[in-house]
Amino acid sequence: MSKIKIQPTPVPVDGLSDRPKPIKQTESVTPGQDVGAGGDKTKIKSGKSALSDFVKRNLATDDEADKFEKYVREEVRENEIEEGLAEIYQDDNGKMIDVDKVEKIEIKRSGGPFLRLLIVALFLTGLVNVGWASYYLFFLKPAGDNSLVNLSIAAEREIPAGKEFYYTIQYRNLDRIELKNLAINAIYPENFIFLSSDPAAATGSSTWTIASLASKRGGEIRIKGKLIAPEGSAPIILANMAYTPANFTSEFKKEASFESLITSTGIDFTFDSVSSLMIGEENEILIRYKGRTENYLPGFRLNIEPIDNVIFLKPAAASSSASSTDPWTVSAIDGTERELKVRFKVKDKLADALEIPLKFEYTDDGLSYHLFYEKKITFEVMKRNLNLTLIINGERTDQGVNFGQTLNYSIVYANKGEQDMRDLVIMAALESDFLDWSSLDDKNKGVIRGSSISWSKDEIPALASLAPDAEGTIDFSIKVAPLGEIDPSNSYQIKSYGQFSVNQGTSTLAAKPDSGPADNRSNTIINKINSDLTLNEQVRYFNDDNIAVGSGPLPPKVGQTTSYKIYWTLTNNLNELTGLKIETAVPKGVNFDNKSRVSVGTLAYDAASGKIVWDVGRLPITVYKIDAEFNLSITPVADDANTLLVLLPGTVVSATDEVTKTVINKTYPAKTTKLSDDPIVTDDGRVVP
Repeated sequence: MSKIKIQPTPVPVDGLSDRPKPIKQTESVTPGQDVGAGGDKTKIKSGKSALSDFVKRNLATDDEADKFEKYVREEVRENEIEEGLAEIYQDDNGKMIDVDKVEKIEIKRSGGPFLRLLIVALFLTGLVNVGWASYYLFFLKPAGDNSLVNLSIAAEREIPAGKEFYYTIQYRNLDRIELKNLAINAIYPENFIFLSSDPAAATGSSTWTIASLASKRGGEIRIKGKLIAPEGSAPIILANMAYTPANFTSEFKKEASFESLITSTGIDFTFDSVSSLMIGEENEILIRYKGRTENYLPGFRLNIEPIDNVIFLKPAAASSSASSTDPWTVSAIDGTERELKVRFKVKDKLADALEIPLKFEYTDDGLSYHLFYEKKITFEVMKRNLNLTLIINGERTDQGVNFGQTLNYSIVYANKGEQDMRDLVIMAALESDFLDWSSLDDKNKGVIRGSSISWSKDEIPALASLAPDAEGTIDFSIKVAPLGEIDPSNSYQIKSYGQFSVNQGTSTLAAKPDSGPADNRSNTIINKINSDLTLNEQVRYFNDDNIAVGSGPLPPKVGQTTSYKIYWTLTNNLNELTGLKIETAVPKGVNFDNKSRVSVGTLAYDAASGKIVWDVGRLPITVYKIDAEFNLSITPVADDANTLLVLLPGTVVSATDEVTKTVINKTYPAKTTKLSDDPIVTDDGRVVP
């Protein structure tokens, strides 16, 4: 193989010694545009060459230019190496060798320098690439890159209304240069109450200024406050930060946001009102409210905006100087259910329906009010000469009822016209499949047709002619049907209303009780049937398998201890229950043995109240049966001889029906040592001396 001597070939570098004129930072340079000062112009060519990228960047300093020239010298060195390698693979005639046709390449010891030169060349090439990437990152990449400045907001994702919490705004400079004139501004949700911040705001309560922020430095702003908003709403806070990099005159901006969810208002509301209104009559909306366990609102105001054609009467709790437009204010909310009444009159019938919006608001300072709950109640407006009012169990509003409960009806009628009303017929429509018609008790002996009862002058002589301002009442009662098999497809309710006709006879109402103008009807009451919650309570000495679950003498004996097992079994099929609790007092001389078992919830003896409490809480309809058991023991004294001892003085079951919104309370009879629930025990349960 011929020896080849490699001669270095110099590569000229044109144009690098004459640096381009400075370009102002605010100017925009595009390919093909002439730049420069005076008559000295440089044409910027389009393309993707390194030199083109270099010209587009910010003007380099003298130190940066020196480093770039060093880079160019390294490029010259790389070209020399590549040309030397090319000569290695040439034959004696200067042509490139086809290595695919070479059967064997013998590398002699004398070829060592060329191999070492190849390795050095590869190493230098990698080093140049790394150097160029570093040079681009630290010298040519534009300062003030928005991705190198971080702004974020942190807080609790789920917050009850009124609970104090913190928004934390975090900022950090990840760039290599200092930032100047930072201004951070927070845009709060409209229902946010600002309390304090650390550090304090420079302007108002939402703007903070920072003179400078060094490279790789950051900080945070903690904002204390609370959100007052309806349950399920998602207030959003926004923040933006304006800043100027130290080597820039332009201002940059960064933005961030955070969304929270209001999980609860902390207050339960229920509303009772009639469904229809008579012109000129005084009506009321009964509002019941109760604080939940987790409640952060100490009070509220009920705000009702003025409505044409409606006169709101002064609240009972308002001062004597208050006007009828003053809001209703509540200053105490706890676990006790309280009432608020809104009384009003409708002056005239302008439409068939009237909507009254009730707005519940909270304030910290008495100046700014924040809405956290709203309820709209719609009424049917009626205008007639005969005033017909339906009352069930003393109420004119919807209410829950129990299976087997007696419903006491009253229909009050009064002639508000200026002339006699003749041949008056009054009817009660009772729409339900869950009434026991065999239990109907009607002293006036009204005529029953389908699901209605009607009275005319034949049953009530006063209906033959009703003078102006004359009035009367029709009373009757009927029972809700007893509990049967539950069918989820049924509507477990009773819809009731009164209706009248004048000079038309009974047949018109009986044929179509819900026909005719609405002005001849009374208010409508819907009685939803409460869930079939039932407690089976047993005191046993033996279980169903005749195995003793109690201990000690039977019947009990003076001076000796006898233990009994109490079984509680709850069943519920119709509606979901909340706040379910079973409790019983422990009489003096009876001991709770701390031996208990429950399928759900917790059971414990409260020494302070002297009660055994089984706290279940929520019971969905998918769980139709739950049970608990515990032990009670007695040690009779001499005065107890020949007497029955009370073990359970009367167990109370309470819960709220989530469909009817009615609180269910059931009390069960006392249990004694007679053990009437245990079929194996035959003695009378009296204490043996």
